[in-house]
Amino acid sequence: MNTFFYKTYPKGVIRVREEDAEDYLQSQWTINFKRLSKGEIRYGLRLSTRGRVLADSFFFRLGEEEFLLVSRGCEGTEINSLLEENIVADEVEFSNESNDWELITVWGSKEELSALFKEVNRPEKGNFVQFDNGYLFEDFAISPCAYSLLRPISDTMPDGWMPREATWECLEKQRIRFGLASIPNEIGPDELPQEGRLEVDAIDFNKGCYLGQEVMARIHAMGRVRRLTVPVLWNGQKLPSLPTSLFADGKKCGILKSLIVQDGEKPIGMALIHENGIDSLEGEGLTLEGISEGRIQPL
Repeated sequence: MNTFFYKTYPKGVIRVREEDAEDYLQSQWTINFKRLSKGEIRYGLRLSTRGRVLADSFFFRLGEEEFLLVSRGCEGTEINSLLEENIVADEVEFSNESNDWELITVWGSKEELSALFKEVNRPEKGNFVQFDNGYLFEDFAISPCAYSLLRPISDTMPDGWMPREATWECLEKQRIRFGLASIPNEIGPDELPQEGRLEVDAIDFNKGCYLGQEVMARIHAMGRVRRLTVPVLWNGQKLPSLPTSLFADGKKCGILKSLIVQDGEKPIGMALIHENGIDSLEGEGLTLEGISEGRIQPL
């Protein structure tokens, strides 16, 4: 069996309701909510005024005046605070439901996934389908051919639906192999979305004003940033504390953000590397701060 699942609990699940919900979210996050219809899902970011990444969420449009925000890595209390900080006279209501939901992610071969979904309408990218009391969607934040089911913790999973259970390390390695950055561990308050290649799916450049828009427009016009996240492999024996600085020829050129360790396998992770360090990475490799043996190499 080449298909796996992993069950976790999203750190942030916020329900947004009332008549100004769409307009308010439109002014705060990076995607165009006015083009999001009922039954559709988008992935968006909340930026600082300097364009740095403060939070991420999948946005489920449940109705004309109702959205559900879901984030794997950002705490519900933090997202709720970000949502509330610019309220003036808006008719909008936030409910923190982070303790009520779990997230089951499934990934694997197309053939086995097709068999797995034979009794379920498999959602296309950009849509979600209702599955019992939950919502099933294509989870491109993990990998192609990955799907996640957001469901109430109190629900019982139907017999025979689940493939083989995997570990958190397996899920993270799946994401890293496809070069997908996580928020806030790998891209966070010190980084721009473009440094994690998040602008393609998570930013609409032709929408109205939102927090961080001027910085996004300027980078979009320039066409590039000077640092990028890169999936890497560590061939040394000693494991570093994270995050840790990376060096090429004695000069700092990046930061190792994450490292996933499994018995019998070389650790892999994500590094944020300046363009001046790419040649060294692809050549002799990069060294870690405080560790003389071993090299960071491209995955």
